[in-house]
This record gives sequence, structure tokens and C-alpha cells, in this order.
Amino acid sequence: METKECRCPYERVHAVEIRGVRDDVRELKERIERLEFALTRGVMLLVVNLAGVIATLGKSLI
Repeated sequence: METKECRCPYERVHAVEIRGVRDDVRELKERIERLEFALTRGVMLLVVNLAGVIATLGKSLI
């Protein structure tokens, strides 16, 4: 079976655009990871703060 190569005249342009999209997706992934880390840290601080409030209220009731 013969394969006939058919090249698009804009193939190089498309390759550059795809590389740009990959870089953008990679950057977006890194930003999302940093956001997840910040959100996780914030939630943990809120939980610890809530535990402190509960402990303080518990001491005042005793």
C-alpha cells in the first residue's frame, strides 16, 4: 500500500501554534497546582482556628 505524503502549506505555523497551546496548558496546570496548595493551606488554617475556638469555648463551659 502506497502512502502519499500530502503536506499542508501551513504545517509549520500549526506546529508553532500547538507548541504555544501546550505551553499555555502547562502554565495553567502550574497555576492551578499553586491555587490548590493555597486553598488547602487556607482550609487547614480555618480548621485549626475553629478547633482553637471550640477548645476555648469548652474551657469556658467547664
